[in-house]
Amino acid sequence: TSSGSFVLTLIRGSPQRAIHGTVRLARRPAELPPDQCQDSAVTYVAISVVSAIVIKKRLCLCAVTMSNT
Repeated sequence: TSSGSFVLTLIRGSPQRAIHGTVRLARRPAELPPDQCQDSAVTYVAISVVSAIVIKKRLCLCAVTMSNT
């Protein structure tokens, strides 16, 4: 049968061929090239860190202001 010969081809063929076929099916095109994706991730982390620092400073200032009154 055709399905049986397909399975035999996968078994007899090199594992790399079978893996590449699976990877090609599983991969979907990225919205951004890898460099831009990495830049976006770095930018996101930087914004998160800066936001956390600003919030922490504001909370400390509020605590100092409240304790002085």
